[in-house]
Amino acid sequence: MTSPRMECKNVVKSFETDGQTRSVLRGVSLSVAPGETVVISGKSGQGKSVLLWLLSGIDRPDSGEINFEGTNLNSLSESALAELRRSRIGMMFQTFNLIPTWTAVENVQAALLKSGLSTSDQRAKCQAMLDRLGLSGCFKSLPSQLSVGQQQRVALARALINQPSLIIADEPTGSVDDETAQDALRLVREYIQSNSASMIVATHGPYPVLESDKHLVLSDGILTEKNQRNKHH
Repeated sequence: MTSPRMECKNVVKSFETDGQTRSVLRGVSLSVAPGETVVISGKSGQGKSVLLWLLSGIDRPDSGEINFEGTNLNSLSESALAELRRSRIGMMFQTFNLIPTWTAVENVQAALLKSGLSTSDQRAKCQAMLDRLGLSGCFKSLPSQLSVGQQQRVALARALINQPSLIIADEPTGSVDDETAQDALRLVREYIQSNSASMIVATHGPYPVLESDKHLVLSDGILTEKNQRNKHH
């Protein structure tokens, strides 16, 4: 049996606000296999982003265990977690998080700064990725000179440039129209299929859940499975 790419067991997370403790995640467990896409849906404020921060090591749980490719994230230092996000986990956000004064190539190249590649090799790799995503004419463009869809592709290029085995996406289609969203999702699916990568997507809006392998719903701190597509092997 194949080991899970990402697995969390009984994860608990609370926050203190004005002296009140609010339980955001109450014993959340999930498992993501290689090649699998898992969608986590739920209303705004239910803790989907919090869960993604924990799964990517940006934050740590109060209790419970999170394992990525067999490594317990709680056992890693902050610098080791940062290296993990740089090299093996690709992150995508609704707001894209592009640096406005950097060109498209420079924004993607930011993910390669500690790769050990020479600057010229980094640039060539970034240009090849942007070219693959249909942005060959935008290498020197600033984010403000790009359409929202083009900005999304730059963010996607940055997420994929290190060939991650796991993509974590927080509302990745929330800022774009349906056609642009479908286009970006097609590119991500192609990457997942050709690299046996996995993806975890959090969304409160429309997302093609039927194209996912698992659809989970987060509500009141509890994660439940809504449906599972039958896969034929």
